[in-house]
Amino acid sequence: MVSLDHYTLGYTAFALMSLAMLSGALIFLSKRRETWIKVHIVISVIAYIIMFLSIWLVR
Repeated sequence: MVSLDHYTLGYTAFALMSLAMLSGALIFLSKRRETWIKVHIVISVIAYIIMFLSIWLVR
């Protein structure tokens, strides 16, 4: 089982931000832009929530 410590949340946020950058690039490279825009928004919101939780956990 994965515990919700600072390191786990930090690495998860970093991975999700990398996926958000990749999905942002695919918005411009792909023909299915609407799909990639929706995927990008979902990944970005989840990544920012996890980053917030990671920062909040440290304080």
